[in-house]
Amino acid sequence: MVAGVLIRTEPQKERQVFDALKKMEGLSYVYMLFGRYDMVALVRALDLDAAAAIVAKIREVEGVTSTETLVVRPSP
Repeated sequence: MVAGVLIRTEPQKERQVFDALKKMEGLSYVYMLFGRYDMVALVRALDLDAAAAIVAKIREVEGVTSTETLVVRPSP
């Protein structure tokens, strides 16, 4: 399964969070953003439980204040 995780960080912690996420297993891509969210991470996991575990690790990163997860709907 694939999911996008929108991430907000504490002010001035964007680079620190970005660097930590780039090293994290289970993330295909991490991009910094302009706008309401500071970055987005693309999660690839076997199932929803595995994805939830990865999102939990993202939330543990120092400087992360909130996340919103968008699960990709499979094509028909």
